[in-house]
Amino acid sequence: MAGGFLSTLTRGAYEARDAAEDYGRDAGRRAREGAGDARGELRRLWSQMEDLVERNLGASPSEAARTAGSYARDYARDGREMAYDVADQVRSVTRERPFVAIGIAVAATLIITSLLSSKRR
Repeated sequence: MAGGFLSTLTRGAYEARDAAEDYGRDAGRRAREGAGDARGELRRLWSQMEDLVERNLGASPSEAARTAGSYARDYARDGREMAYDVADQVRSVTRERPFVAIGIAVAATLIITSLLSSKRR
């Protein structure tokens, strides 16, 4: 009696395992099919986005990035030249009137220290 019960139980476990494997295979197949459809849809959406960007920007995204980089380099070069010009002007004024430059530096130091000490209180 016990042997029949155990064999029935074992057979049921094997059938459950086989059914689970079948469900797993079926689920894997469906997932692969769905993934293929999703990849195709993503490719289609990507090409539509590229077309939209090209129509709105008039160029490919990489060309737009190069143009933006070129503008950034131009502005950085212009800013650097302006900073050098200001430094040259400060240097020439400092050489012409050294006492005025020292007075301005001392006054600026006093103002900055008073501002910093008032924030601490």
